Amino acid sequence: MPIEFRCGQCGKLLRTADNTAGKQAKCPSCGTVQPVPAVSGGGPLSGTPTRGVFGETPSPPPGQGAFGEIPSAPPIASDNPYASPLSTEPSFEYRTGYAGPRTGPPWERNGPSIASFIETIKLAYSSLGLFFTDMRREGGFGRPLGFSLAGVTFGIIVFSLWQMVFQLITILVGAPAPAFDPARGVGYVVGFALGLVVLVPLFTVLQSFITAAIYHVCLMMLGGAKQPFETTYRVVAYSTGSSAILMLIPFCGQTIYGIVNLVFSAIGLMHAHETSGLKATFAVLLPMFICCGLVIAFYAFVIGVVVMNAR
Repeated sequence: MPIEFRCGQCGKLLRTADNTAGKQAKCPSCGTVQPVPAVSGGGPLSGTPTRGVFGETPSPPPGQGAFGEIPSAPPIASDNPYASPLSTEPSFEYRTGYAGPRTGPPWERNGPSIASFIETIKLAYSSLGLFFTDMRREGGFGRPLGFSLAGVTFGIIVFSLWQMVFQLITILVGAPAPAFDPARGVGYVVGFALGLVVLVPLFTVLQSFITAAIYHVCLMMLGGAKQPFETTYRVVAYSTGSSAILMLIPFCGQTIYGIVNLVFSAIGLMHAHETSGLKATFAVLLPMFICCGLVIAFYAFVIGVVVMNAR
C-alpha cells in the first residue's frame, strides 16, 4: 500500500511508495524537504514528535528516530544533500478522486490578491491535474467568478495594448495615418474604460454561466456528471481565468486562448467530476460539433434555395 500524507508547508496531498518511509523527500509543489511518515496520515507534518498524555515524549520504536526516520546506511553521494539512501527521491503522485478535504487553489485558499492570482496561474500551468484534483467542488460562485474576471480583464487589456502597438508600427513603416481627432481619441478612451468596467464583467458572467450550463447538460447526457452544477461552473471559471492570460501573446493570442481553454475545461471536468477523460472531452466538444453542424446545415439550405431559384 502506498503512503499518503499532506505536505507540512503547502498542505497538498502526496503519495509515495511504502518502502520510502522515513526517508527525506521534497514536495514537488512547494519544494519543502520533509520526512516521509511511516504510515498514511491526513494531517500535515508538524516537525515535532507527538507527546503523550502527560506531556512526555514517547520513546521511538526500535530502529527509528524521534521523527520516524530510519537510520540506515549513509546516503550515496548526490547533488541533492537531502537524497534518500537509494540516492533518488521518491516521486510523489497526486491521487485523483480522493475523499479527503480539498484545499482549493491559492486564490481561494489565501484570498484574492495579485500574489495569489500569480500563484494560481503558476499552479495551473505547472500541475493542471493537481490543480483540479484539489479544487473545491463547492463553496460559492464568488471567488471562481472573481478569478475569471481578473484573468479575462488582464487578457483584454494586454490584447488592446498589442493592437495599439501594431497600429503604431503601421504608422512608423510609412502607412498613411488617419487624421488625429481629439474628440474621437477621448471617446475611444472613455469607451474602452466603460467596456472594461461594464461590458467585460457582464460578458464574462454570462459566458461563464452559459458555458457551464451547456457543459453540465452534456455531462449529464453522457453519464459523467457526478457532482452538482457548481462544480462544473468552478471548472469553467478557473479554466477561463487561467487561459485568458494567453491573450498577451501577439497575433495569435486569442486563438491559443480558445484552444487552451477547451483543454483546461476537459481536464478540469475529468478530475472534478471523477469521470473518464473521454466523457469530459465529448462534453466540451459536443456543443462545438452541434454548432458547426447547424451552421453547415444552414449554409446548405441557403445554397439549395439559391440553386433552386436559379432554375
